[in-house]
Amino acid sequence: MQRKIDFPHTMWISQHTIRFAFREEISQENFQAVQQFNRFLKKHLQQNLIESVASYHTVTAYLKQTKDSIDINFLQKQWLIMQVATKDNEVISRKLQIPICYDEEFALDMDHVMNYTGLSFENIKKIHMSKSYSVYLIGFLPGFPYLGDLDKELFVPRLRKPRSSVSASSVGIGGFQTGIYPLDSPGGWNIIGKTPLNLFDVHGKENFIFSLGDQVQFYEITKQEFYEIKSKGV
Repeated sequence: MQRKIDFPHTMWISQHTIRFAFREEISQENFQAVQQFNRFLKKHLQQNLIESVASYHTVTAYLKQTKDSIDINFLQKQWLIMQVATKDNEVISRKLQIPICYDEEFALDMDHVMNYTGLSFENIKKIHMSKSYSVYLIGFLPGFPYLGDLDKELFVPRLRKPRSSVSASSVGIGGFQTGIYPLDSPGGWNIIGKTPLNLFDVHGKENFIFSLGDQVQFYEITKQEFYEIKSKGV
C-alpha cells in the first residue's frame, strides 16, 4: 500500500525564496519524499520557478515573482490529490559503477581508519564496496557527492585538522557518509582511495558525473588499471 507523505513545513526565506522542510533527518524515507516533492514543485510552479534545490530534508524554490504569487493552500490540495491518485513514491535512479583504487599511494588515511575501527585493510575495502550509496546531496565543491549511508562499522570522525590540499578524485569517509572530491581542495575527510574518473568537466556536455538520487557502487581496481584508465582521460 502506498505511504502517504504529509505536506512539508513551509518557510519564506525572502520575497522570492521559499523552503519546504520534511523531518530533519537523513534517511531513505526522507530522501524519497524530498525527490517526489521536488518533481511536484517543478510541475506545479513551472511558470514561476527559476530553480528548485533539494537537500537531505528540504526543497528550496527560487521564484520569478514574489511570495504573493504562491497559493500554499492550493499546493497542499494538489499534493494531497497526487498522494491519493498516483503511485509516484519511488525515485527513478541511475545506477553508477565507480572504480576505486585502495593502494597506499592513494589511501592516505587507511592506517588511521584501521586503528579507529579495529578492522583490517581487506575488511574496510570489502565493507566500503558492499553496498550501493544514494547521492543525497551535491555541494561543498562543484559536483561533490555526499553518499550514504555508510556501514556503521566504518563510522570514523572527520580529521581533527583538515588537510590544506586533497587531490581531485580522492575518495573519503566521514561519519555516516562517503564522498569523492571533484577538484583539488582543502578537506577533512578520511581518504581511503581514489578513482581515475574525472568528476567535474567545465567544458563537457555534462559538467558533473553525479546527479541527485543516483545510486553509486564502488568496485576495486589495481594501481596499474588506475593509471590505464587515467591515461584515457575518462
